[in-house]
Amino acid sequence: MLKKTLLTVGILFAGLCAFLGITWLKDTWPIESTSLKNEEVGKLAIGLDESQISRYYPEFATRYREKETAYYYDDEAHFIVHTDIETKEIICIELRDKIAGQNFTTNRGIGIGSSLADVKQEYGTNYRQKNTELYGDLIEFQDDKTNQKMAFGIDSSNEKVTVVVLFNYKKFRYPY
Repeated sequence: MLKKTLLTVGILFAGLCAFLGITWLKDTWPIESTSLKNEEVGKLAIGLDESQISRYYPEFATRYREKETAYYYDDEAHFIVHTDIETKEIICIELRDKIAGQNFTTNRGIGIGSSLADVKQEYGTNYRQKNTELYGDLIEFQDDKTNQKMAFGIDSSNEKVTVVVLFNYKKFRYPY
């Protein structure tokens, strides 16, 4: 009887470990690369000099510096651009909401409110699904040649884009 109980507990434990391992791997498992070369959000791209921010968007004058990065944002933090303090280049662009008077989209026309079907049509189906603390459900595309990731937050109730994030994953660890 003891052997059967130990065997059952062992099988259940192994199953739990397998489940947790798969859950962890689905967020880190390699995916096929999607070209994000020359990708932009609005008029900004990864690798541009931070002076381009004020050139294209002078209204984003609010700036905050941390230890390794600086970020520029609008008054309501709907559009945030992170730059590297040393190189002064853009390393992350976040679009969190629509902004009056602006039509922020990616080069492929995806922005806040676009459908999941539109995202898949423009970027393909080689993406990683994640459930995040900050944005909830999102899908993430990765370009291994440019070291960029692009993520789209997706509202599960209507399958619409709620956030767009483009970043250099070698220089910036995005805190989903």
